[in-house]
Amino acid sequence: MYDALEDEFGDVIGKARRGQERSVAQVASACGLSSSDVERIESYQLIPDASAVTALASDLGLDASKLLRAAAGEFLPSEPGGRDYVGVDVEMRVLGSDFLMNGYVVGCARDKVGAVIDPGFQADRILQAAESAQIEIELILLTHGHHDHVGALAEIRDATQADVLASEGEMELLGDLRHQVDGYLVPNEVIDVGRQSFRVAATPGHTPAGVSLIHEEIAFVGDALFAGSLGGTRNIQDFERQRSAVADQILSLPEQTTLYPGHGPATTVGEELVNNPFFKRLTP
Repeated sequence: MYDALEDEFGDVIGKARRGQERSVAQVASACGLSSSDVERIESYQLIPDASAVTALASDLGLDASKLLRAAAGEFLPSEPGGRDYVGVDVEMRVLGSDFLMNGYVVGCARDKVGAVIDPGFQADRILQAAESAQIEIELILLTHGHHDHVGALAEIRDATQADVLASEGEMELLGDLRHQVDGYLVPNEVIDVGRQSFRVAATPGHTPAGVSLIHEEIAFVGDALFAGSLGGTRNIQDFERQRSAVADQILSLPEQTTLYPGHGPATTVGEELVNNPFFKRLTP
């Protein structure tokens, strides 16, 4: 499983800068750095001193103490592969080769029926995970429509004959794969997987209508949130929508809730409240 975060310090700076539509030169000037310094930070070639990290936090609206910990590489979730739960089985698979993502099989431990969440790559490994867990796949659930989360969709659907559910607002992003979708994931509606239930939560920003799937102990958050970071955005409206949605829908959950992202290690609400620099006003 994972022994490092998906996003390093440089990724956090780059995502905060691009999401707020700030140029390299603007950030450099505001923080007393050169443009070359900022470029080197974002390309993992430079970790600046504490005063520069604090200046970057102030300029980009990040939490300074959390950003200092990110710069020092101090945070890794305590259970990066998730943990065991009563009544629900979670099979997390890191899929892909050069580009990695997390696909999931989640099932009702009692009824042995389940769902695939975000079948990005390697359909054979997803199907093997379901078979090993003795879970019959009844649903395929998509948190959003990016190709790295749906690349194996058609093959999984053909193999399982499961219904595919996605947000209606993601159809354009899905392209031709929209024809594979059987129904919509509607915010605040509940999806039943055997005796287990998942609430659909709107977490847009990274994509126009991305969603998260929330259970009483776990949440599948797609690319809305990574451990210690956020999924990328390219304009300030989407950046603020995503940060607000994550704060309201995800980080308001009980602190022990496990968060399963689309990339990188699993984390918890409590760990994100303490360590995620994008949420400077949130404390446990």
